[in-house]
Amino acid sequence: MPNRFLFCFAFFLLVFQELIAQRVMLSGTVMRADTTLPIVGASVFVTESGAGTTTDEQGRFSVSLRPGSYHISLSAVGFKSDRPFIVVNANRTAVFRLISQTFELDEVEVRDRRADQNVKDVRMSQIQLDVRQLKKMPVVLGEPDILKALTLQAGVSTAGEGTGGFNVRGGRTDQNLVLLDGAPMYNTSHLLGFYANVSSDVVQDINLYKGSFSSQYGGRISSLLLVNTRAGNGERWRLSGGISPISGRVVIDGPIAKGLTLMAAGRVAYPNWILQSFPERSAAKESRAFFYDGNLKLNYAPNAANTVSLSAYRSADRFKFPGDTTYGWQSNVVSGWWSSLLSRNLQLNVNALYSGYQYHVDGETEGYTFRLTSYIQHREAKADLFYTLFDKHKLQVGANGILYRIQKGDLEPTGDNSSINPKTLEPENARELGIYANTEWILTPAITLQAGLRYSTFSQLGPQTVYRYAEKVPRTPETVVDSTVFAGGKPIQTYGGWEPRLGLRVQLSSSMSLKLNYSRNRQYIHLISNTTAITPSDFWKVSDSFVPAQVADQLAIGLFKNLNDNAIELAVEGYYKTIDNLVEYRNGATLLLNERLETDLLQARGKAYGVELSVAKNKGKLTGQFNYSYARSLVAVQTAFSELQVNQGDYYPSNFDKPHNLNVQTRLAMRYNWTFTTNFVYSTGVPATYPDGQYVFANQPTLNYSKRNADRIQDYHRLDVAFSKDTRLSNRQTRYSIWTIGIYNVYARKNPYSVYFNRSNSRTDAYRLAVFGTLIPSITYNFNF
Repeated sequence: MPNRFLFCFAFFLLVFQELIAQRVMLSGTVMRADTTLPIVGASVFVTESGAGTTTDEQGRFSVSLRPGSYHISLSAVGFKSDRPFIVVNANRTAVFRLISQTFELDEVEVRDRRADQNVKDVRMSQIQLDVRQLKKMPVVLGEPDILKALTLQAGVSTAGEGTGGFNVRGGRTDQNLVLLDGAPMYNTSHLLGFYANVSSDVVQDINLYKGSFSSQYGGRISSLLLVNTRAGNGERWRLSGGISPISGRVVIDGPIAKGLTLMAAGRVAYPNWILQSFPERSAAKESRAFFYDGNLKLNYAPNAANTVSLSAYRSADRFKFPGDTTYGWQSNVVSGWWSSLLSRNLQLNVNALYSGYQYHVDGETEGYTFRLTSYIQHREAKADLFYTLFDKHKLQVGANGILYRIQKGDLEPTGDNSSINPKTLEPENARELGIYANTEWILTPAITLQAGLRYSTFSQLGPQTVYRYAEKVPRTPETVVDSTVFAGGKPIQTYGGWEPRLGLRVQLSSSMSLKLNYSRNRQYIHLISNTTAITPSDFWKVSDSFVPAQVADQLAIGLFKNLNDNAIELAVEGYYKTIDNLVEYRNGATLLLNERLETDLLQARGKAYGVELSVAKNKGKLTGQFNYSYARSLVAVQTAFSELQVNQGDYYPSNFDKPHNLNVQTRLAMRYNWTFTTNFVYSTGVPATYPDGQYVFANQPTLNYSKRNADRIQDYHRLDVAFSKDTRLSNRQTRYSIWTIGIYNVYARKNPYSVYFNRSNSRTDAYRLAVFGTLIPSITYNFNF
């Protein structure tokens, strides 16, 4: 107890000393010189005092100084550094503008916010993507793709070619919180994973946090992906876009009135003609596809202290596999923001949003026509305060509330002669609340502490019928002994708890640092899918009496070193993660339209661990990245019933366990603004379940599958190349174009997506399915006017 009082006394003495010292506050905004848009994450460093900070989402900063004259060092990725001189004798506000330095973009693709940010920032396990380089990368079918660029980084992978979603450090696709202008996205891909759901043309910045992120965010246990769209140009109207073999896109933006800007964008795909050119035995040849998406953003800044923005997004997909089934899905997102600088060091942010995702499956077999639909609706309101306490201490507090509504399945016959019987499952409703506090404190010049604490609570709400099952036997439809009907809005099951986050940076030298972090996260909604990749028939469900909330704890440590004046960045990170209450499935589980879904679900425990190595060369004519990760993701089913155990209760590889992942990217700047880019990708094959014998059932030989995920598909590897031509003659040129000619899968490897078995007579045959079994050339034209 005396030690606690001594610590508190020392703390308040430190604060008192700072308060009595004569201090003034310099607040300001860092903007783009060409568009007056804010620059997020710009470095602000006071040369004479050593004080420093970075700008927030509105480009604002505050720093405490003694009265005097100072040089302010300003820097940001893609902009010329500046060092203005300023006199600060009293509290004052200033606006700084940085000039875009577009020719430097040829030197980097993915890097931190400033040259030494990876060493000096307390945060680790972070990836920031320069979306402007996407137009020069070799990608499938020629469309610049955000998610494909992320999967080239250490710790980020995908289940296979042409799959939706992404996996971070062995996590599942539904464990990633993907926010578009603050609103969650429940679908991240077009064409079943071939395209990202958001065009790179409309994106201002992308940040991925692998496991540990600010306590401001919750609801997922694997990663946080922040995607922010750009505001309209405040100076003049602009038109940009691009054309590829299967899609076209256009963006228009500019000023509507003083302080009011608009950005509107649209994208449409026309891939059917190229799908027909695939080899005869390819599944893609007989498929048909179409999608579109659109973004709208209004930004209004009536004065320097207030900003109001409205962001909207809509997308729709339609995909037909060979056969008589058509899949369709759509997303609708609306998000409104108000940000106000209440005082020189206090900022208020308020956000209200809606996000909805729906899919449908149309059966077109004569006499069996139907439509199966499912949806999730997300309504949320949140507010937070950001307070700068001197130049060495920042504090952020806030709260949010979410309402969920989920329809797991609604089957209706279509047409007059359909023999399909209608069936509708009860919708699920839930409420999630959270409060948080987050602080960053520079304890000494060499030690920075970042700490956060979040408390979240979740309640499943009526109306709902909840079944009770007999004890000491596995849950089955036959063991139902009672049921309870809950009225609308009445809590049925509640979960909640604390979620601490902690980060520590120790500066070992001017170019090397050691970082540690720990985080606990809780997830209350689950994507029900027993396939490796996301499919249109997957659906969401809330935590209930039988499906508890997932809880993950992750500990990570990293060593970061820069060489040759930040020309080379080295990073080594190790992590260990445990997960409670994972959702697994009984053998032969029935998921679609299952009124007793809990009878086919199993509770499991997971663990993931690995080491990630990254080497980036950021300067010179030849630049690039080398990313390697060794990562394991394991699952063990927790049940007392031997007949429900999977692999005898032992840990086994999850569907996303890929131990070895290697990604090598190179970029060579050539004469006349030509750039040659290569990507090489290698990964261990995903786990698979192969038959290990056969038995006779009802006088028929039947294959036996006794070990789940005990086998693996063949390893995956691929080489892509691209040439790009930038027509800009100077970095100030506003009208220009970029041509990109690329080849995906240069040596035409038939990488297997899955292996399945079929028994005919007394013979068992194995079949291997490859999504792309050949090289794919492409040409893309991007324009800016």
